[in-house]
Amino acid sequence: MMPNITRGARMSGLMTYLAGEGRHNEHAEQHLVTGDSAIVTMYGYDQLDRATALQIARDLDEPRTRFGVEVLRTERATDPETGEVITAKVDANVWHCSLSLRAEEGQLSDEKWAAVAQDFVDEMGFTEASGKAPCRWVAVRHGLSENGNDHVHIAVSLVREDATKATTHNDFKRAQNVCRDLERKYGLEELESRGTGLGERGVKPAERERATRAGAVEVDAHRLERTVRAAAIASVDEGGFVRRLRLGGVLIRPRYAAGRDDVVAGYSVALRPA
Repeated sequence: MMPNITRGARMSGLMTYLAGEGRHNEHAEQHLVTGDSAIVTMYGYDQLDRATALQIARDLDEPRTRFGVEVLRTERATDPETGEVITAKVDANVWHCSLSLRAEEGQLSDEKWAAVAQDFVDEMGFTEASGKAPCRWVAVRHGLSENGNDHVHIAVSLVREDATKATTHNDFKRAQNVCRDLERKYGLEELESRGTGLGERGVKPAERERATRAGAVEVDAHRLERTVRAAAIASVDEGGFVRRLRLGGVLIRPRYAAGRDDVVAGYSVALRPA
């Protein structure tokens, strides 16, 4: 089972997407399978329409709007003109994760997806199982993906009922570990990469679409990772590493140790814009 996590600023945008037709009209019979008990009791398991999705979004967002809590995260981007990596604080109060199976695994029942989703958010620390006030959340199912993968979407508001913020520290790694445990608990296919300690970052639909438009055989993130790994393996010193990256079309900037400007602790890298 593969988790794919994204962050956003608009719960209404996420919920209307999940209740809509999808990018390729692949969504069908969009409905809740589980979630915050009050929200599920109020709206049930019938097929979602836009109006219902917007009302659910308002209910999920209610603690944040009532208390006026801001949830920000730092995002990095590359200036296309200078190549400089810049940072900015952006609104990111919505936590969204899709849990998907390989097409060859077939489909789970709504009841099983509900159990998997409940265990997942419990282990991620979003519910009262954490010993803290719960976040409001729902799990939405809307049929198979374009590639035939059975999946469920989990939408979480990161402001808890008592106005505190849920932590997302190291959430990508924690989600991988939780999925590994759930694979064993529910008899799902275990990913070989997790069992051997290897892994590859997930590819987001937007990344795949950009690569397709550009006629590329791999997404930018995979190309960048491959280039950096190759340069590290082939280089015998730091200078050679930097030169190989630049020749490979990579922008590179040193990151200095805290309080120093003469000790390089690592590098920030990005592909050079076309």
